[in-house]
Amino acid sequence: MRSHRSALAAGAVLAVASVASLPVAQAAAPPRAHAASTTTVTLKDISFKRSTVRIAKGASVKWVWKDGDTPHNVTFKTKHSKTQKSGTYTLKFARAGTFKYQCTIHPGMVGKIIVK
Repeated sequence: MRSHRSALAAGAVLAVASVASLPVAQAAAPPRAHAASTTTVTLKDISFKRSTVRIAKGASVKWVWKDGDTPHNVTFKTKHSKTQKSGTYTLKFARAGTFKYQCTIHPGMVGKIIVK
């Protein structure tokens, strides 16, 4: 009986050793999400610094007010920021096209976003 147990134990050890030596399949790394980029436009000296911006579809534009006590807004046909003297306004552009905007307080203060 003892030799039978010894044989079973030896067989179990060999089975474990065999399994342990099998190559292990590595799980594929999950695809990395591409971080959407953000481009900054500064409102200063009664102008948009970087008045024309080119971005990829899905990227964002962030406007930053840095014109002291001079109020501005960012106004598109269907979207607009509040009129403010400081702070930021961010929009994400989900579709391709050219999007023109302006500050409605200051004639000639215009910009455009080109989305590819």
